[in-house]
Amino acid sequence: MGSFALARRAVLGLIAAVLSFTAVQAGNPDAEAFAQRLADEGVAILRDTADPNRRAKFRDFVTQYADARRTALFTLGAYARTTSDSDKEAFIVAFKEYATAVYESRLDQYRGQTLKVTGSIENKPGDITVTTVIVDPNARQPIRVAFRLLGGNGSYRFVDIQVEGIWLSIDQRDQFGAFLSQNGGSVPALTAHLNRQTQQIMASGR
Repeated sequence: MGSFALARRAVLGLIAAVLSFTAVQAGNPDAEAFAQRLADEGVAILRDTADPNRRAKFRDFVTQYADARRTALFTLGAYARTTSDSDKEAFIVAFKEYATAVYESRLDQYRGQTLKVTGSIENKPGDITVTTVIVDPNARQPIRVAFRLLGGNGSYRFVDIQVEGIWLSIDQRDQFGAFLSQNGGSVPALTAHLNRQTQQIMASGR
């Protein structure tokens, strides 16, 4: 085989490799469209500060679109396997209220800005990370926010939010783990702690 043929084969191989890499990295338009609607709806609820039912509407919004149970069990880490079912269920209930308050607090900071989807990565089938930016005319650069979605075909639930590279559930798991290690691994103590935290967050947002 001549040098021209070898060079041609090498170029074709490089093109095929690039195309293959591009296919793997291709985004998920369905998940991106869902994330954009999700963000628009959530921010719209928080933006309507004159609505006396705003907080209740946002709680319903989170209940509808977030898989808080899955996230709650993730944040417990290894303790999810050792705690009793009753203590675990009480924690999940407390976590749902806590997570709703945290989401409201975080997103409420950006209710005057525009959130725009910039792309997505399919971690595995049915597990997609959608990347967005929050455009603030007063900020020097956009704020990066990502949503981790589970599902498909227009039906998803989000299980985590990342702000400037920090995943909320991972940060919570680290905080909860530190609390549990200092309190004898007592999940009921953590549940009571979350209830107090929720009350403080909600009071500060009034």
